[in-house]
Amino acid sequence: PPRVMFQQAGGGGPTNNNQPQAIHIRQSSSSIPPYQPLTAQPLPNQSNYDDVISNQNNLQEPIDLKKFECSICFEYMEVPVRCGGETCSSRFCALCLSRVLREEIINRNNRNNTNNNNNTEDSSASNNNQSAKCPHCRTNFTKNDIQVDLLLQKQINDSTNTITCPFKGCNTEVPIGQLKQHEESCPYIRMKCRYAEWGCKWTGRKMDLPSHYDTECDFGSSGPGLTNFIERYRKTVEHDHRHQIDQHRSQLQGMNQMLSMQSRQVMMIKSRNASDILDVMALLYHACCFTGRFVLSRDLWSTILMKQGCRATLGNMLLSFPTMALVASVSIQGFCLLQHPEAYAFGTETFWHIADTVLMSSMMLILGILYISCFYIDMKSPYEWSLFSVKNLCTAQPLIRDVAAVCITMIYFLAFEHFEFIRGVIMWHALAFSTLLYTAFVMRMTDKVSGSASPQPRTWSVIVFGLRYGLITSYCDFQVESPVTCFFGVVICMRLLKLMMKLPDFIFCESSECFFKLANPVILVGGAAVWLRYLVQSDTWHDELFDWFVGMLLLAYANFIVYAYSMAGDKLAEMSYSNAVYINRAHPAASQYPNPIGCIVFGISNFLLVGVAFLLNARY
Repeated sequence: PPRVMFQQAGGGGPTNNNQPQAIHIRQSSSSIPPYQPLTAQPLPNQSNYDDVISNQNNLQEPIDLKKFECSICFEYMEVPVRCGGETCSSRFCALCLSRVLREEIINRNNRNNTNNNNNTEDSSASNNNQSAKCPHCRTNFTKNDIQVDLLLQKQINDSTNTITCPFKGCNTEVPIGQLKQHEESCPYIRMKCRYAEWGCKWTGRKMDLPSHYDTECDFGSSGPGLTNFIERYRKTVEHDHRHQIDQHRSQLQGMNQMLSMQSRQVMMIKSRNASDILDVMALLYHACCFTGRFVLSRDLWSTILMKQGCRATLGNMLLSFPTMALVASVSIQGFCLLQHPEAYAFGTETFWHIADTVLMSSMMLILGILYISCFYIDMKSPYEWSLFSVKNLCTAQPLIRDVAAVCITMIYFLAFEHFEFIRGVIMWHALAFSTLLYTAFVMRMTDKVSGSASPQPRTWSVIVFGLRYGLITSYCDFQVESPVTCFFGVVICMRLLKLMMKLPDFIFCESSECFFKLANPVILVGGAAVWLRYLVQSDTWHDELFDWFVGMLLLAYANFIVYAYSMAGDKLAEMSYSNAVYINRAHPAASQYPNPIGCIVFGISNFLLVGVAFLLNARY
């Protein structure tokens, strides 16, 4: 009969779990040989039946005939072979020894397939070991080691000893070397029906098979076995179909859940926006503290990471936030002082001191509002300012940027006035760290994850200008008798040094000079001449010269701080990203652990902001 096979629609390839598969019944493929027609097979363990006479009862074997017996099946050999071991004296049937080799190789391969060892080389080496152990001497042998014992083969062929067929009723005398051949054709050997696999339980002599098929077998031409088989087959197919339908229903249910989850993720991806403060806070937290997870989930942040404008907007927010937090903190304290002046009027506090604090808070608030308004007035690009030209005065310049830079400078000047100089210096370093290093870390991390470098945010030059010259303005106001003269002397001399000497860029910080770049050499030389004339005519020229020299050093120090914090943020971000990529490849489970470098940067930056907002703002 033809071979019946079940096959899922789509051929022999891998099954697609996302779609239900139809079931077809087809004939066997040409690549798979069909089954041979059903034939009756001898029963195993013939000696267990009463009508089989054992060799021991049938023949008293001489001792010299023992050498003709197989050491595995203990029957007389037709083709005696040896395992190839030098010390092995046992002989085996060729079929028996080949079966031992084949079964041991199959068992070894099955064990290797179920073994979860990740060492591929060891598994491959074990699979390639096509050897087995001899049942007698336990020596390893392969197929090529099996050798026919020609001498013993000749003795078997030349032997005149005969043995009576062991099956009851057959008295045929058979030579020892031909016993197995006789057993294959002996009519008294016990057989099982050829339909045994389909349910027939009959066993009997080989000669009785024809009558069994004609009169007794349920699967014969006159029996009801075929009908029973068809009914049993129909129930089996129905059960299989019901089981497959249940599996497909569970798969469809899982697919619906997966589609629902993916739709929610798509909505989350679409809703990520650089202008949303909650999305920005979530991105900062993941980029710093869980860099490995952030690298793996870059698709969730694609609307921010893959757009240079969104990344520049993120940089503008990070650069502006510390300064705006400073403005809010000082302004809130001024309004609290205005509402409850008696709570702060102790010691040397006077009405004029309270009025001065409220005035400074109000001015900082106005400057902060004006600074934010600059971004709404000029909305050209997150990384570029609009150019405005003034006739007969200068070429096209980003005037809105210059206004914002002056606002930031005045904000830091008023903050120094509010905190006083010593606490103001601490405040300045804290905000420089939170503004420059933290922003550089996040921007470099987003560039690495997105795979492309984003332009420098347009707020960079404004904030850096305000940090540098806010510090110089405060120094001139606190320590110098002629603040304006000292300030312009520092600026003019620093610009002249830039033109005349080739010093490292981090000493001048040229990218954040804003409108000071407009001063050409003629203007700078003229300004330097005016400043020197004033210095010569001054009675305290030596003190003013010393103040000018300290101001120069202080500006160079501020430029170096800007450069150092920016470079440190870039290097730390690259180190964190490299570690995250390595961990994701070598130890995927460890990608869920926090990133120590990012956690330190994130923690210190937020701690410094809290310190500026609450600790340094406390009144003594």
